[in-house]
Amino acid sequence: MPAPRRRAAPTIDPDLIANLEALDARLRWLAAWTIHNANHLRDSRDGLKVGGHQASCASITAIMAALYFHALGPNDRVAVKPHAGPVLHAIHYLLGQQSLEQLQAFRGLRGAQSYPSRTKDRIPVDFSTGSVGLGVAITAFASLVQDYLIAHGQLAEADAGRMVALMGDAELDEGNIYECLIEAYKHDIRNCWWIVDYNRQSLDATTADRMFRRFDDIFETCGWRVLTLKYGRRSAPPSPGPAARRWSAGSRIARTPTMPPSPTRAGRPGERDSPPRSGRSRASQRCWPVTMIRRWPG
Repeated sequence: MPAPRRRAAPTIDPDLIANLEALDARLRWLAAWTIHNANHLRDSRDGLKVGGHQASCASITAIMAALYFHALGPNDRVAVKPHAGPVLHAIHYLLGQQSLEQLQAFRGLRGAQSYPSRTKDRIPVDFSTGSVGLGVAITAFASLVQDYLIAHGQLAEADAGRMVALMGDAELDEGNIYECLIEAYKHDIRNCWWIVDYNRQSLDATTADRMFRRFDDIFETCGWRVLTLKYGRRSAPPSPGPAARRWSAGSRIARTPTMPPSPTRAGRPGERDSPPRSGRSRASQRCWPVTMIRRWPG
């Protein structure tokens, strides 16, 4: 029996990667400045801070840069996690659709909204996501509605788009997400993508490491394809020695796209590495694991 043919590795345009990395850096800086300005630079009558979730923004700028400046098609729609609102404002500022005055008034009167809102924001917003977990579920139901329109001749299949949800791992504590999974499985939804930003950031605790693989099992049981990616560099071991050498030897870097290509565009490559072998926890690595969950077409 002949050995199965292996797929050729996708070619990577170094100029594309350099451009996306430059956009990533600008989005990360602008989102961080927007939050810093709201809390420390602009006038405040009572001195209270207004927050803004800088860490949650920093962990997803690379993903959003690749999505909005390369991977998304004209009919794709994105539900951006609430705590990445400043990154969405930064994207539209670079696109000329957001003003400096709005960024300077972030979380203030008549300023940019804390979380993406279709009714209150002046920038294009596909889904309102202020209620944690609901923005994720709505992409599945939007995909179901799209399938219904196609089946009844109200929408050409060529005009169908991907419904993409960007969520934090702590958002997976919301029960409505799992109700949505069951409903989606019943109707065999298509063209639905959920990207879990596994940054372990939560308002009341850090998320549990032991749930990381459990989430994979839950989604795979409901018929989803799960891809776990990591990108970034690990911090150096504290000192040389056998443990440090084992930890370093456990790093296996490979290139893999964060999203399969759209009909006209390719996805952005990221880096993936294996867990360290020195007993260090995932929290001690300087990388952001990302789980991309795709519901395959039927």
